[in-house]
Amino acid sequence: MNQPLRELLLLRHAKSDWKDDTLTDLDRPLADKGKKSLCKVAYWLNDQDLIPDLILVSPAKRTHQTLKRLKLPRGIPTEVHTELYMADLETFKKLLAQVPNQYERVLIIGHNPGLESLMQFLSQKQHAHSSKLFPTASLAHFVMPFHWQDLAQGCARLTQFTRPKDIHLPTNAETDCP
Repeated sequence: MNQPLRELLLLRHAKSDWKDDTLTDLDRPLADKGKKSLCKVAYWLNDQDLIPDLILVSPAKRTHQTLKRLKLPRGIPTEVHTELYMADLETFKKLLAQVPNQYERVLIIGHNPGLESLMQFLSQKQHAHSSKLFPTASLAHFVMPFHWQDLAQGCARLTQFTRPKDIHLPTNAETDCP
């Protein structure tokens, strides 16, 4: 009997605003450029029908603003995990191992370098990435034929890696962007 496929979406938060040096890193909001990038990502996610059935998000303000601008349907279970802020590979593995198997498509909105470490760990093909190759508001889409608890090196297939600059909106979609 075939196991259901699991899909994991890794989204790095959009570009944040560094103008106010009185804010803590957790409290930094999105920059205008980040908001514009998310318009493209939101359109692309919906156009590709990649709607998650569970969202895991860091407590940082910019990750919450990123989530809000994705314009996903209401009612998707969303969990804020403090440990996603500055998470390393082991933290991601532990967190994903706790995801109930009823969820087949999970979106994690977080930060680098942790997201990139997870991407390298999961990928069947190693990528020579740097933070410039996993820029803000970029999304990695993995397909994994197993349960969340069975994470192993190279267990997933990276099906898409999408950066805002690669997304071209139709003319009518651009009117919804800030």
